[in-house]
Amino acid sequence: MSAKNYLIKTYGCQMNENDSEIMAGILESKGYRQTDDIRSADIIITNTCSVRDGAERKAKGFIADLVHLKKKNKDLLIGITGCMAERMGEEILKKYKFVDFVLGPNKEGELEDVVEGRSCLPAGTALPARTTLLCTGDSPGFKDSALAKRKDSVNAWVTIMEGCDNFCSYCIVPYVRGREKSRPVVEVLKEIDSLDKDIFKEVTLLGQNVNSYEFGLANLLKEVSKIDGIRRIKFMTSHPRDMSDDIIRAVAENDKVCEFFHLPLQSGDDDVLKGMNRGYDRKYYAALVKKIRAMVPVSAITSDVIAGFPGETEKNFENTLDLIRELELDSVNTLAFDPRPGTAAEKLSGRLPREVVSDRLQRLMRVVEETALKKNSALTGSVQELLVESPVTGRTRTNKIVRFGPEKAKQGDVVRARITAAKSWVLQGEIIG
Repeated sequence: MSAKNYLIKTYGCQMNENDSEIMAGILESKGYRQTDDIRSADIIITNTCSVRDGAERKAKGFIADLVHLKKKNKDLLIGITGCMAERMGEEILKKYKFVDFVLGPNKEGELEDVVEGRSCLPAGTALPARTTLLCTGDSPGFKDSALAKRKDSVNAWVTIMEGCDNFCSYCIVPYVRGREKSRPVVEVLKEIDSLDKDIFKEVTLLGQNVNSYEFGLANLLKEVSKIDGIRRIKFMTSHPRDMSDDIIRAVAENDKVCEFFHLPLQSGDDDVLKGMNRGYDRKYYAALVKKIRAMVPVSAITSDVIAGFPGETEKNFENTLDLIRELELDSVNTLAFDPRPGTAAEKLSGRLPREVVSDRLQRLMRVVEETALKKNSALTGSVQELLVESPVTGRTRTNKIVRFGPEKAKQGDVVRARITAAKSWVLQGEIIG
């Protein structure tokens, strides 16, 4: 009997990537093999995101096309997982009648029920009889990551917490990922210790807000640094309000923890920040950036900014551009406001015309590109430590990508390179040792 094949299509954040790795590991433990040929798959999983409408639309388009494969192969198992699965639940099964199972975040372990033909449907659930599984809602524990089939990379994603308690007005995460739940330190350390250190030289600790990790992020960073074979440690994402001096000191004092902070700003205007329910103002964020640079002088600070939040005036928007220029952030993920179902911002008045939001997004992107180029250009002539990710690219401790031309290096090598040129999103260098 030939082995069965699986294909997982992933949308969204690093948390979703980690979830997909765990599902892949579960399937392989049951004898399935990964395939890139969708036509040869015996099980197809779409791991979805609901944070942005664009990610949902892409996932829905991919899912809709699967109906043709189902018609050709009635035994094909089709599943939807992740945040969209949690948000839409039964609606997915009613809209896409060919879908066999729906698993919300942190329900990936139920895949064993799927492949072994068991069902956890509650008694009396009014759904099509052929439905294999519907598992959504809050989960008290964490998925078992011991079997995770990780991608070919020098970095391993390691989830330390899930959910968020902040309820920013535009954000759907608390509604689809739930409230904050922290993974015990011993479990995190056990997972990292079990990694193949010949492959994984770096770990990134993941959470919607790692700064509020129940058992102390600073303490966890110190404990992870004691594990032999790990060369670099990163963490994301951080809520600025919860960034403590202890965390900054843990970066400053520990050689393994990278000098890289991702601090979503979202807006540089106090009125907009209040409407977003971010819990800080412009002055606080600026002071935090300056404190980090004082304590960790070589650090890189990246961010996220939303253009066109309801009620945002031209002056509000200019305040955001001015703060990005003033703070000289290394890079910023730029987003247009996207009303998400069920969030407080969906109901706000003052929604801006699409053309205004689009114009502001383009202007924001230009300022971000200019600032990023200025920061990167300042590195020209410097010598940087690189963790090699491919034969011709590596990444600095501050998370910047460096291309080093014709020189060849092996994935996982740690080398030194002199930076010879800079663009907004990438550096050019040459290996010197």
